[in-house]
Amino acid sequence: MSEVDVRVPSDGFAVAPDLAADTFAKLSEVQDAVGRMVRRAKVLGRSVPLGEGYAKEIGEFMARYGIDDTGSAVESLTRFGREIQDLKERIDVALRRYDEQDRAASDGVDCVGGG
Repeated sequence: MSEVDVRVPSDGFAVAPDLAADTFAKLSEVQDAVGRMVRRAKVLGRSVPLGEGYAKEIGEFMARYGIDDTGSAVESLTRFGREIQDLKERIDVALRRYDEQDRAASDGVDCVGGG
């Protein structure tokens, strides 16, 4: 069996549409998980009446960590979710471009003969 040369020129890159589609699906799963974490973090952001003294401080910290402060769990997770969405959009654009170029290239190919 002969080997196929899969090296990519240094000025280009290889496109594997099936792997890109798998990556897109996995990113969607991660995005769904991030959405669930945001909802849970928002629950943390509610004021929890744990009592007085140290317990009260913990409840207040949980509320701040959940939604209020810059760098809160909700803010960080929401930003991460947006970054995942941006990445998915870039993958989608790359797949569409690949498909368009593949179709354009196939328009110029005439297959005759065979056996």
